Amino acid sequence: MLHGLGASPLELSRLAKDLNMAGFSVFVPCIPNYSFGTECGDWQDWVQQAQQFLWDLRPQYSTVSVVGLSMGSTLAMALAQRETLTSMILLSTALAYDGWAIPWYSFLLNFASWLPFANRYRYAEAEPYGIKNPEMRAMVKRAMQKDHISESGADYLPFKYVSQGRALIKEARGNIRLIDCPTLFIHAADDETVHMRNAEWAYDNISSATKEFIYLGDSYHMITVDNERETVNQETIRFLKKTVNNALDTPAFDVAPIQSPELRRMLRKRA
Repeated sequence: MLHGLGASPLELSRLAKDLNMAGFSVFVPCIPNYSFGTECGDWQDWVQQAQQFLWDLRPQYSTVSVVGLSMGSTLAMALAQRETLTSMILLSTALAYDGWAIPWYSFLLNFASWLPFANRYRYAEAEPYGIKNPEMRAMVKRAMQKDHISESGADYLPFKYVSQGRALIKEARGNIRLIDCPTLFIHAADDETVHMRNAEWAYDNISSATKEFIYLGDSYHMITVDNERETVNQETIRFLKKTVNNALDTPAFDVAPIQSPELRRMLRKRA
């Protein structure tokens, strides 16, 4: 499981716990030069670290799938373009910063290498912190003020994280058709950080024969902790069980159907 940029495994802790209870071995690595509290490295370093972690798991397990959140989804896409995965779940896929809460002047980052103040730029997290639920948002705000990190990520990102993240996005977009593993996209229709058209574009352009897209109607960007987190967890488990069963000679899991009539209506796209 790959957390968001400059964040920590805390972002995925609730989902990781539910996956483990469902019978999966779960690993949420702290990637050097990508995770909170480490010096930012180049995006190529992030991909290489993720690859190494995958290589370490393969001798131990019959199947290895990847779950990514936000920029972790972008990193998962880069990994799937280089490696064979059993399946992949992409949550709030970060293929652009173009949601309704992104400042209008963010386009200046396209010219950042020419700007004298670029290295002093920091992208500060602010309300709503990617969370629609007011109680969870208040809890995240307190954690940000106290520890500078929360289930919603870090309180700010230095410029190098932002610029390297944008370079990783360019890489993932440029090689999109190399992705051919079974893939589930889950994205909030009201994502304030990344517009859902980016995940829709990825869905339309990956080469996977098996792919699903689930829209959420009552969440913002951080769907693992927001109002529909139980739906996210249930559908992630369902998709992983289905794809793992398909990859094995003998199925390992009983697979429940999609959870509710409401979710069936939201599941507008199917391969």
